[in-house]
Amino acid sequence: MRTQIYDHRSGLKVVPNDIVADVKNIIWNINPALSKKTVSSLKESVRERLEKEGWTGEYRLDATSRITISSYLRGVGLCFQTGNVGRIYADLLKLQTLYTKGNIIAGIILVPQIKTAKELGSNMANYERLIRELPIFSQVITMPLVVIGFNGTEAE
Repeated sequence: MRTQIYDHRSGLKVVPNDIVADVKNIIWNINPALSKKTVSSLKESVRERLEKEGWTGEYRLDATSRITISSYLRGVGLCFQTGNVGRIYADLLKLQTLYTKGNIIAGIILVPQIKTAKELGSNMANYERLIRELPIFSQVITMPLVVIGFNGTEAE
């Protein structure tokens, strides 16, 4: 799969280069047939590959809650979103909370580009919408963030 990167609040300067490269490589090396039925296998493939690279499984925001992000490694929180567009705002809040508490130094959001999102389902979170709307929330989402959009087809 092809990737595209957006840098919010100097995320690319804060997230170590090897972490960004590893996440890009993980998504580059997955080539599933994309459809509504393949979302769970895509998520499972990414989770397995992240864990092989040293990332945790789900990472809790707080010991008293079941609220989690997808993964954590060396001070970087990661959310992998392949659900409804409304869930991307929850991911932003979760990462911002971890950042504000000092649990992470930056975040990564891995999300499909619009063409791939449409292949995976309807009204799904997508890279283009997220990067268009992030500047609107720049006074609220203050953490350094790297958004990685992935496309299951050749770059256009």
